[in-house]
Amino acid sequence: MALENYNNPVLNKLARALLASSCLTGAAAIATADTIVIQGVPPTPATFPHSPPGYLLPVGTTQVNGVFAACTECGGQDTAWFEFQGLLPGSSFTASGCCENDSSYAIFNSSQVFLASSDFENGASASGLVPTDGNLVVVVADECGNCSMQNYELSLNAQLDTPEPSTLATAGLALAGALAWRRKRTRKS
Repeated sequence: MALENYNNPVLNKLARALLASSCLTGAAAIATADTIVIQGVPPTPATFPHSPPGYLLPVGTTQVNGVFAACTECGGQDTAWFEFQGLLPGSSFTASGCCENDSSYAIFNSSQVFLASSDFENGASASGLVPTDGNLVVVVADECGNCSMQNYELSLNAQLDTPEPSTLATAGLALAGALAWRRKRTRKS
């Protein structure tokens, strides 16, 4: 390549546009990375709501770590409601988890229609299809047999409804090419 091409303003602008599209692609990949939400760690609330629809989790959340507070009376039941969002409608999901005590979870769509459930204690998973709105509402219930704080962990394996980073890179390259072509036409006029 000739030395004069390094000082070519059109090539320099194209290089900056390509760099910007690469940065956007990297940011999109980070945004779709797995996310663990821990109850009580900001911005997550200290306690999840005890009724639907629950706490709306950030897009990309794959695991929720929570705790049931000590029950007010033995034999009672504590619940935690939260909602996964931004999932690919019609794709399959699998939820699994563990808890220190006798607990279970159920999964609903946004209209509170039951989709699946499982017990934490036997290690079974729950599975089904993501509803058309891409959201799954989960209620975790603790039977509270010993009236003490109980930790739980619920993991969700589901496909996000986001474009692939390669799609974003292609769109960035197309935009950079269109901008370079437009500048070239503007300068000729």
